[in-house]
Amino acid sequence: MNELPDTADGLEAKETVSKIPLGWWALYWGLIVWGVYYVWTYSPSLGGWSQYRAYEESTQAAVATSGDAAANIFMTVLFTALPTLAAIGLYLAARKRRAGRG
Repeated sequence: MNELPDTADGLEAKETVSKIPLGWWALYWGLIVWGVYYVWTYSPSLGGWSQYRAYEESTQAAVATSGDAAANIFMTVLFTALPTLAAIGLYLAARKRRAGRG
């Protein structure tokens, strides 16, 4: 069976015999590589990335692809205000029916 050694030296010798699994080594070195990449890419001093510049680029891309502002307003009204008004109308109609019964 798996018997424990009686002395501390024997226990230490037994513990140092086992090796670290390959998966743990891959995780360890993978995290180090990913950390170096992340710091290099997203730090302003090393990679030149800034949150403001990323925001400006995404805003400009959204404006370029958005098209006509009137169409956007129409779609907003169509998909938000009209369903809300319909739900309110249905609620009031159901309330009126219940009040008529009571």
